[in-house]
Amino acid sequence: MKRKTCLYPLLAACLFFCLFLDCSSALADGLEVVGSGTLLREWEKYDGREVVFRGEAVGDVMVRGGYAWVAVNDDHYSLNALHETGELRGGNSGIGIWLPASEAEKITRLGRHGSVGDYVEVVGVFHADCREHGGDFDIHARSLTVLEPGRELHQAPGAGKWPAALASLAFLGISLIPLLKRRAQEKRSARSLLRRSGWD
Repeated sequence: MKRKTCLYPLLAACLFFCLFLDCSSALADGLEVVGSGTLLREWEKYDGREVVFRGEAVGDVMVRGGYAWVAVNDDHYSLNALHETGELRGGNSGIGIWLPASEAEKITRLGRHGSVGDYVEVVGVFHADCREHGGDFDIHARSLTVLEPGRELHQAPGAGKWPAALASLAFLGISLIPLLKRRAQEKRSARSLLRRSGWD
């Protein structure tokens, strides 16, 4: 019985160690995870440094020989913001990633109308004024990892939208009642006039 009791802490320690190792490749490399806002504000600090950048792969993968361009957005411009607050928050910001074409092939879905792209992590050197690419603001990545696969968006009306639609329909019906009454009255007046003239 004592042997089994001693195994529990050992198993728990092994499980914790495995989870810690799998937590993020960035932690293993000792690199800082940065966002586009931080890079824009503190570009001098990060220029030429290797960083970790995470976001949604959007647009298209543009292959150029053995390398490729892909845009990665890390903003709050999403349907989640719309559903939570009723309005779109934040800008539509991100950064161009230059990486080996073999790494770009890991992307299975790109964000565009009707779909959410793969949520990816790239590790590479940030350039605030890239001489190789005409002074672009970019990251030359050495690796890309898909943290969460993309998905199709099914934008069916939310449950809260049906009562609003029904209320609008009811309002339209009520608004038409005076118009219908007026037309019916005009028809009666026209018939009355015809009778008096002897045309009926």
